[in-house]
Amino acid sequence: MSKKDSKMAEKYRELSRVEEDYAVKLEGEVRGYGNEVLRDIVGSVAVDSRKHSGLFKACAAIAAGESLSITEDEYRELVKSLEKHEAVEGNMIKVVDDILAKTKDDRIRMMLNHIKSDEIRHHILIRNLTRMVVKREVVLEKDVWNQLFRDALTHGHAPPDQWEEPE
Repeated sequence: MSKKDSKMAEKYRELSRVEEDYAVKLEGEVRGYGNEVLRDIVGSVAVDSRKHSGLFKACAAIAAGESLSITEDEYRELVKSLEKHEAVEGNMIKVVDDILAKTKDDRIRMMLNHIKSDEIRHHILIRNLTRMVVKREVVLEKDVWNQLFRDALTHGHAPPDQWEEPE
């Protein structure tokens, strides 16, 4: 667990609110556009702002010292899920590369390059997520049992201030 930084936690929460507000504003504006393609493009920016808001919230939680702990079983499920998603991201990068090699339209190339860079960043984030953020705080079942029994000062008995002196 990292050292608490309340000032930065609040800054991250503020940035999260800014991104969320921006996403809501964009989503409202995009509804008025008559061009569906433009709505899709601007709507994707709103989705990115929502993603940024979520990442800032996670930064705030970490800076505030909140636990990210999960059980062993949850961790295994998370790893399985992220490995599948990482494979999809890796494949998407290859597919976009193939399409880019055949695409001449600069507008499409710009969007494909943006998608590719997002996929690369997602791929890296997913690869590092379990190692950097979550794995450090996996609560092992044995840890729970040790906290309840082995590490407990009184091992289930009365606290020391309530111990009776033997006669």
